[in-house]
Formats: sequence, C-alpha cells, structure tokens
Amino acid sequence: MSLRKPLIKLGAIAATLILLTGCAASGPAVEPTGETTEVTVTVSGMSYVPDVIEVPVGNELVVTFENTGTVMHDLKFANGADSGDIAPGKSTVVEVGVIGDDMDGWCSVGNHRAMGMELTVVAVK
Repeated sequence: MSLRKPLIKLGAIAATLILLTGCAASGPAVEPTGETTEVTVTVSGMSYVPDVIEVPVGNELVVTFENTGTVMHDLKFANGADSGDIAPGKSTVVEVGVIGDDMDGWCSVGNHRAMGMELTVVAVK
C-alpha cells in the first residue's frame, strides 16, 4: 500500500488549517502592543551573539542578521521566519512577528545547530 495518498491528504489538511488560522505555527493568542523590538544578531565561531533575545509580550520582533562568520549561515525561527542562506559579510532583516511565547532560533546549515548555533527568544511578561 502506498503512503503517498494519505500524505497528500495530510498535506492538504495542513494547508487548509494554515489558511484558516493565518499562520503555520502559532503560539498563544496575544494582543499586539504596536511596538517593535529591533535586535542585531551576529556570528562568533559557531554561536549567535546574542544567543538570548528578550522581547516584551505583544511586541513585534525584527532581527537584523549579520553573518560576521567565515562560512554560510542562516537563522530560522520556530514560527517559520527564515533569513535564507547568508554569505559571510552579508546581512538581511528577518521579520519574526509578534511574540507571544518563548521561541527557538537556529542555523540549519550542515550540522551547525548540533554544534551550538541556537538562540532563544524570551517573551517577557
């Protein structure tokens, strides 16, 4: 028996839920404050600096990701926000969204996450 049809159906169901809820991964419902927290994240070896970002609950988080390392890196967040691959010396802005709960971020290149390239967004209440 092929698993293709059940997987296609599950994908269609997930896509429908995303369309209905407006997001792929949502935390608890939170009232937006209308404020924005802007943070610059750089690379030092196989670490993000800073590796903890504190954001008041309800604030939108905007991260400027500067790849100050010597190899390709990216920055992905648990809610689906993603920098894409960033070459050394380049930067990009990632609009993470309104923060309602703690969230992880990581580098998905190679084994970088396993080598410690992680950060945490802390929702400050």
